[in-house]
Amino acid sequence: MSYKVVLTEEQEEELRVIVRENQKRKNILKRAYCILLKNEGQKNKNITQLLGIHEDTIADWTKIYLKKGLQGLLKFKYSERRKSKLHPYKNKIKRMASAKSIKTVEQLQTKVKEEFNISIEYSWFYRYCKKYGVYKILKEKR
Repeated sequence: MSYKVVLTEEQEEELRVIVRENQKRKNILKRAYCILLKNEGQKNKNITQLLGIHEDTIADWTKIYLKKGLQGLLKFKYSERRKSKLHPYKNKIKRMASAKSIKTVEQLQTKVKEEFNISIEYSWFYRYCKKYGVYKILKEKR
């Protein structure tokens, strides 16, 4: 889902000040640029390429900005996020992906269901694999 951002002139100027004053703080800089780019109507795909961030991050930051404003966005800490059900198994999933018998995301998805009894929708699991380097392991075997 793509969230729409429409800034007032004051909000836009406040973000531009943040950009100017935080050139050495990449996390703050990227968050401010993300909201400015969303305001310009940029697509998430363009923003991911420009800022080097994941599409899920764009959605997270945009949602936080719309809900909690600029201060909420700037104070956001990833440690406060809800952990994925797969989080405790991340290293095991990477090892599974390294197995000779697993060649595709679908096969890995099936194995995760069998081993951990966790059902995951394919598109979400695919993004998870891309985000945590699991997809790269699978791709290298091709």
